Amino acid sequence: MTKEGFEGKLNALVPQPDPEITAALFAFGQELGQEEACDGVRELLNSMSFVSRHFSAVTTQSVYEIIQHGSAALPGEMVAAAVYLENGNTLQDVAEMADLGMLMCFHCPRDMEELSPLALCVVTEGGHSRCFHTLHFGTFAPDTALRSARQYAHDRQISVTDALLSLTTDMVLDANGGAKKILVGGDPDMTQALSAVFSRCPAAAACLTFDADRSQTAVEYNPLWLELRQKQGPAQSGMQLTV
Repeated sequence: MTKEGFEGKLNALVPQPDPEITAALFAFGQELGQEEACDGVRELLNSMSFVSRHFSAVTTQSVYEIIQHGSAALPGEMVAAAVYLENGNTLQDVAEMADLGMLMCFHCPRDMEELSPLALCVVTEGGHSRCFHTLHFGTFAPDTALRSARQYAHDRQISVTDALLSLTTDMVLDANGGAKKILVGGDPDMTQALSAVFSRCPAAAACLTFDADRSQTAVEYNPLWLELRQKQGPAQSGMQLTV
């Protein structure tokens, strides 16, 4: 992508584009492409487009300006930065989190039209509920996930909650599954932040409930996410609704 093409697309996404910031982000994207063997420029655009559609204008502007406050946020960090900014963290706070690597490997959108696959997940077992989040909403069926987790829990004599925390998107139990695991259990701050912004923006698509005691699941969609999905059109979203 040419510098002019990048500038035109990026400037259309932010409320107050600045030539120096846009140029710095283009240079950063080119640097990423050389170091990581990826299309860093396009990945930055994908992430900024995601942020502009799922978060407020103020948050979008702040994510754009992070590069002025230290090292720039990587494409896979921008969405995480936006969640914290939307929840009230300052730009300096988030820039420091990026510098410390606290936002790494969160979510890197595939294209400029991607709908958020982030969702809250509540697991109830033994009368107690715990809240997590997922980066894979729309890629697995909650009912199938709960059935698989219950079977694994029975076979291995572990809790259903622990089984869900090790379950991957292909319904395999793998404690080392990394980004393929359907639930994120080790980042309570992000879970809390997503919960706090749920009603304010379409960043979190839904809240999934896995009730191990009753062998039931439920999906509460975020109305703002549904509105964005309808606006973009089902063909663009590439995501089927879970009933």
